[in-house]
Amino acid sequence: MSTLEDEILLAVLEGRQLVELHFEEIDSESITGNIFLSRVENVVSSLDAVFVNIGTSKNAFLRNKDIVKKAYQQQLGGKAAESGKSGKIESFAKGQKLIVQVKKDPIGSKGPQVTTNIGLTGRFLVYMPYSTTVGVSKKIEDPIERKRLHDFMNGCIKDEGLIIRTVSKDITLATLEEELKTLRVKWQEVLKDFQRFKKPRVLFSEPDILEQLMREKYDSSVDEVITNNKEVFSRLQEILNHFDKKYVKGKLRYSPDDIFELYDVNKQMEDLYKRRIELNCGGSLVIDRTEALTVIDVNSGSNQSNGNSRDMVLETNVQAAKEISRQIRLRNLSGIIISDFIDMENENDQMTILKVLEEELKKDKAKTSVMGFTKLGLVEMARKRTSPPLEELIFVICPVCKGEGMVFSPKRIVKMLERELDVAGKMKDIKEVVFTVHWNLSGFLSKEWREKMEAAYGKHLVIEFSRQDPNGYDVKFKKE
Repeated sequence: MSTLEDEILLAVLEGRQLVELHFEEIDSESITGNIFLSRVENVVSSLDAVFVNIGTSKNAFLRNKDIVKKAYQQQLGGKAAESGKSGKIESFAKGQKLIVQVKKDPIGSKGPQVTTNIGLTGRFLVYMPYSTTVGVSKKIEDPIERKRLHDFMNGCIKDEGLIIRTVSKDITLATLEEELKTLRVKWQEVLKDFQRFKKPRVLFSEPDILEQLMREKYDSSVDEVITNNKEVFSRLQEILNHFDKKYVKGKLRYSPDDIFELYDVNKQMEDLYKRRIELNCGGSLVIDRTEALTVIDVNSGSNQSNGNSRDMVLETNVQAAKEISRQIRLRNLSGIIISDFIDMENENDQMTILKVLEEELKKDKAKTSVMGFTKLGLVEMARKRTSPPLEELIFVICPVCKGEGMVFSPKRIVKMLERELDVAGKMKDIKEVVFTVHWNLSGFLSKEWREKMEAAYGKHLVIEFSRQDPNGYDVKFKKE
């Protein structure tokens, strides 16, 4: 965990290999997870949604499907139930109070997205006061452990719900029960303030970014937490002191050294800027992200290490499956992910690849579903979006190509210049044309070309070079 000015950079390493990278602002303005007292501003039937005022600069967007009937009825003190109102958008009136929780931060001109399905997140549990079921994380696979956790927690709740988080595996039932009590107290404080206040305001805020990171990333698989900042080290000690000592296994260490250089993180971060990732076997991955999905192509490249073609293909695809799983976590890819492996005719080989993907993705805290091979031989996957992809945090759209990934070829720009000269040639009062172009055109705008253009259009031609924009040029027409 490295800090610089107001930013925390968290790198997760398995062995010496970088598998996750998180950029977080120490004074983050994120409101995701915060609970607000809101008031209905506008019901928009055409959008099947309600806009609510939560006290921020932009109204929040509450979709019909994010409205929980039980929440609506309880917040009106039973009046809604008595009147038969459904708790859907047609039941809302302007000025009505609601408890909402932010699902997504505001983006651009859009306000935050909220829900009435409240969830208070603890280290082991998510307390859901408007639910009535107990869910167990799918990453806890042992059926005996799942039953142990479900049956006990199901007996602890009454007209409320819980999600049992992955880190609850092998945790004592007394520890879980204690956290449930703590989360209930927090919820009662939210309800008390909801009744007490009238204007939109925050009722509950998520903890600081360090506590959130430790809550989400620190578990029994962590061997060591290292930071280069003494203040962060002290805060982490304070956070860990509130964790149950039986489950604090990883050591906390302060190091004054450049820990990212020491652990080779800086060099591994360079892969984030690459579209092509080289595999140890000689093959490679090409990763392309579009608005609709992410496509990953597997190439055999120079991998000719084995005389058996089938074995070579399988070896490359296995390495690719492991690296794809790592890149999904490292780049924080989400949504639909399509992987085009090297063609495998043997069904057993295909099953091997799917098993490798499933095993590797178990290490990921975000849920990824591996759907299998399509008829065209592509592997379909879907990963839940929990935060923006790393690409959106460290890159901006290129001001030259506007995100297209391409610029005009020098030959095409030369033709554009010739069109400008054609226009100038028809203007009798223009004596000189001055072009300012990128240096990559220097080999195309030869002395012979200039003389030819001057003869064709009857204008004196001046060429000036710049390094500013390879995708364009400036033109000036000068009179006598």
